[in-house]
Amino acid sequence: MGTRALRRWLLALSVLAGCHAAPPAPSVRPLLAPTPASTAPALWGPLRMGTHDVGLRVLAIPAGKDAADARQLQLTVWYPARIGASASRLHYRDYVGLTGSEQHPESWEDAAVSEAAVSRYQQLVTGMGLPEADVSAWLGTEVAAVRGATPAPGRHPLVLVAQGRFHSAHHQAVLAEFLASHGYVVATTPFPAHLAPPSENEDVLAIARGQARELARALEVMKADTSVDASRVALVAHSFGARAAFLFAREHPETAALVSLDGGIANSLGREWLTGLPDFRPEDFHAALLHLYQEGDAVVVPDFDLVRSLRGADRWLVRVAGLRHLDFTSVGAATAVAPALAPDGQSTATSRGWAACANATRLFLDAKVRQQARALESLALPPGPSIAAPALTVTHLAPGQP
Repeated sequence: MGTRALRRWLLALSVLAGCHAAPPAPSVRPLLAPTPASTAPALWGPLRMGTHDVGLRVLAIPAGKDAADARQLQLTVWYPARIGASASRLHYRDYVGLTGSEQHPESWEDAAVSEAAVSRYQQLVTGMGLPEADVSAWLGTEVAAVRGATPAPGRHPLVLVAQGRFHSAHHQAVLAEFLASHGYVVATTPFPAHLAPPSENEDVLAIARGQARELARALEVMKADTSVDASRVALVAHSFGARAAFLFAREHPETAALVSLDGGIANSLGREWLTGLPDFRPEDFHAALLHLYQEGDAVVVPDFDLVRSLRGADRWLVRVAGLRHLDFTSVGAATAVAPALAPDGQSTATSRGWAACANATRLFLDAKVRQQARALESLALPPGPSIAAPALTVTHLAPGQP
């Protein structure tokens, strides 16, 4: 975890995360620019909307009494909704704007706070060499969610998202919208210790435990929502966040499924992170696991020893050809509108690869949370009609198999 190459890679990821500053004076200007639409956003690539529109709300989880819970948490929630023809959809810049209020969640509706965060982000990513036109197209593109939309009737399964290192709500926002349109309530908090760079001797397990605790705080809030069915909870986790999701699943028997987006439970970085759990028994882990992974990044190298040891669980390993580690976030989706975010000439393939991951995630949740077993029959199929299939390699390890 302490090599120079890893540090450079992690710091590059931090540039793609939110940067914070003290909030300026409150403003009364509106956060949203009205542009109603009724089809799937361009960011979704070949994916289609589900049977629901998408609503968005942002909450502040109060600080707890314990020292470990001493700070407020920003909780971003996407949910199945009903919207009228005149409803105003958000734009991707509004998701980036949420990074400005992570330390002060109560200020999330302040347009000045949001716009300052967007400005910082735009300067950072253009400073990395991305063309201003592509960055503007990305930030200005319409998304699916409508702030404060009327919730759809009924109770809906809960998905908790564990963000990767340095990441914020916007890094999985496109996937969250897609899942919400298919009837899931999706909630996330920012990665803890968001501003701290990695150290040579960081305690990976301690950080994962802290993030798992924040997931548990989010769960308690969501259980109070009458539109949420928390009897069978799913976890979706990227990169480092998969470690936190794994710890959460061990402590919460209501966890029905864990989706790892190139997650740290199955790569060689920090592979000894569980040595601090003397009571850990791999065979006692029972949540169904889908691990989507790539083999294109030299720093993030697959290592399936832990996954293979989880013999009490149903495990699916899906290799997605052509993606980088960061493409398992909204950056992969954004290549559909900002081709410069992908390697030269690879924007279409990257967009389709991201869409295939999103579609596989939804099918897996349908199978394991909604218990629609036949959904897995389509796991390796293209994410939309008349779309060339990305190269997916599927390996299934049934319970009892090494």
